[in-house]
Amino acid sequence: MALLELAQEIVDEARKAGADFADASVGNGRHISVEVESGSIRSTEVSRTESLAVRAFVKGGRGTISVSGIEALDVSPSQIARQAVEMAKAADPDPDFVSLPPFEEADEVEGLYDERLEAFTPSEAVEAAGRAVDEAKAVDSDAIVMADVSVAAGEGAIANSLGVAVSRKSSSIDHGVFVVIRRGADTGAFYDFDAGRNLSDVDLAPVAKNAAQGALAFLGARKVETRPMPVVLGPLSAYSFIKTLAAAANAESIQRKRSYLVGRLGEVIGSRHFTLVDNALVPRGLSSGVHDGEGARRREVTIYDEGRLANVLHNSYTAGKAGVPNTGHATRGGGIAPTNVFLRLGDKTAAEIISEVDEGLYINMGSLAIHPTSGDISTSVDFGYKIEKGRLAYPVANAMVAGDIFGLLEALDTVSSDYRSEPGAVMPTIRIAKLDVAGG
Repeated sequence: MALLELAQEIVDEARKAGADFADASVGNGRHISVEVESGSIRSTEVSRTESLAVRAFVKGGRGTISVSGIEALDVSPSQIARQAVEMAKAADPDPDFVSLPPFEEADEVEGLYDERLEAFTPSEAVEAAGRAVDEAKAVDSDAIVMADVSVAAGEGAIANSLGVAVSRKSSSIDHGVFVVIRRGADTGAFYDFDAGRNLSDVDLAPVAKNAAQGALAFLGARKVETRPMPVVLGPLSAYSFIKTLAAAANAESIQRKRSYLVGRLGEVIGSRHFTLVDNALVPRGLSSGVHDGEGARRREVTIYDEGRLANVLHNSYTAGKAGVPNTGHATRGGGIAPTNVFLRLGDKTAAEIISEVDEGLYINMGSLAIHPTSGDISTSVDFGYKIEKGRLAYPVANAMVAGDIFGLLEALDTVSSDYRSEPGAVMPTIRIAKLDVAGG
């Protein structure tokens, strides 16, 4: 039975059994994962999985059944639907539940599936990971290299009792390399990656070389003095940071008062340089898709507009509870998550931004850890450089940065015009005028 047909049959059976609302998602896929360390293959895994999840709602009470495995789709639609409905009838009614999302027409997003990745073989993945070891050791023969290649392709379908009936194929490839280089008691380490939805979106060859050169650059790390100073987030660190900020605009966390953004909607909480947009409709984007995990149509959402918290991200439940439009950010597990996020670019290049800093800290990789409720920041810096007289002077050891998210956003004074690009991801450089930096 076709996936969408199975999902629709389960929904029909749930309605017959007494559900007010019901939805079902089904999927199958193939996944290849290879891990190599130096000259040895640590693991090779090839898996084919099937998954099915059913939700039934009665007076807002919910019953959920999830099944996964190689025969997850060999189920009786009527039996699994009845079980979900019985669970919903036994659950406490939830007056905050309003409705599942209705069907909305939407144009397809291009470039989310590549049949070449469907046909990608385990031996090709092993070969790619093995090449990474050779390329890193060509930079330094003593390099300790850990490389992984992950390839996935599959198909999924979602149907609900309000007419949602959508299906799509998708694929992805990820390649990461972590390199450690030792010189006596001194150690340098670095990581790089590439990822895409299509084979043509990735260039695997430079990843290991970049990681090895980065590890060499982190040899000779020194301690820094403890004092407030400008902090510049490089593209990888900046992107981790803005993804964290987008994830914080989670309507469920805010409604449950578990977020530092409680009561902040509509308020200016950062500088005018801070405009952040979530857009799942980018062709070939790593987090792109026309519909969310409930089958709701996705929309472009400006979360922060020149420092103002303009919108939060909703699924059908939180949107119904708040009486606002659904933004289409549901995960299939019932949560909320951002998709592709874009920070509005500035006028200066990353080099120009750094050149203006007399003394500061550059963070190459790693996010600023923000406490989800208080907004406090306290983060160790594993991959950072001291900035002196407008240049990256030397790698730092045992440094930390501290502050709070609102002070940081107010002090965010520049976003670069240039950036690192990944499919659906623009990664600029960000400067924060002042943060507390502590030396080890």
